[in-house]
Amino acid sequence: MRKNILIIAVLAIAAYVIGVESTKAKGKNYEDIRHQVERLWTSPEAKRSRRRLAKKAKKSVAKAQKRLAALAK
Repeated sequence: MRKNILIIAVLAIAAYVIGVESTKAKGKNYEDIRHQVERLWTSPEAKRSRRRLAKKAKKSVAKAQKRLAALAK
């Protein structure tokens, strides 16, 4: 059993190291991705969408609370 765990641990570490090295070779892509995510997060359409989803979630929670209150009676 210990051999299997050791083999899996070695494979996981090797995969991590290979993944880190391959992303380092790409260079500035980290910065590009960060800027894209930031731009998408701050876009007006995304803000409206999040606001709509929050509103729907509040309504769903209120509806569920009313149902639970009715069941508790």
